[in-house]
Amino acid sequence: MRRFAWAAALSLSACVSVLPDAPPASARYQVTDVTVDAPARAPAAWTLAIEDPEATLAFNTAKIALSRGPARIEYYAGGEWVDRAPRLLGAALVRSFENTGAIRGVGTRVTLPVSTFALQTDIRKLTITHQNGAMTADVAIFARLTNGRSVVHASKLFTASEPIAADNAGAAAIALNAGLEKVQRALVAWTIEAADAAAARPEG
Repeated sequence: MRRFAWAAALSLSACVSVLPDAPPASARYQVTDVTVDAPARAPAAWTLAIEDPEATLAFNTAKIALSRGPARIEYYAGGEWVDRAPRLLGAALVRSFENTGAIRGVGTRVTLPVSTFALQTDIRKLTITHQNGAMTADVAIFARLTNGRSVVHASKLFTASEPIAADNAGAAAIALNAGLEKVQRALVAWTIEAADAAAARPEG
């Protein structure tokens, strides 16, 4: 019996896993909301729905994009966004508008299906651009303020360009997030001003 137990123990100790070690998980990055100083006043009577941002397949992904030439898109290894970029931008915009305290109601089309205004956004660029030996984090968001149907009250293209510290996913995410913060500040202030003007018009 002892001999059997010893043999079994020896057999188990000789077992070696042939499975490769799992690679470490890639780092994940978030898009942060911003705080915009709004005029001291009671919250506006109008409400605002943030529609899901649009994007082509190049940016409708959790991958962090880079461009080394015209019409060429690649993606960094070793890190990515925590969710698809349009979804992260939409969530950040809702929080940024909420942070102002200037609007009676703001939310997504799910949480606020009926609203005075709707904000439509389109991600035109969200990439690290390599050009002439330099790298920049470039962000371009086109925005439309509508009545949620066919009337467009205002539209504008918002852009930002930020330096990047290194050519890797982590530095790229930090620089792109800085650009998105800059765009959000301008976009939130513009939206509130445009919505106030539209609401003041007889047809608003």
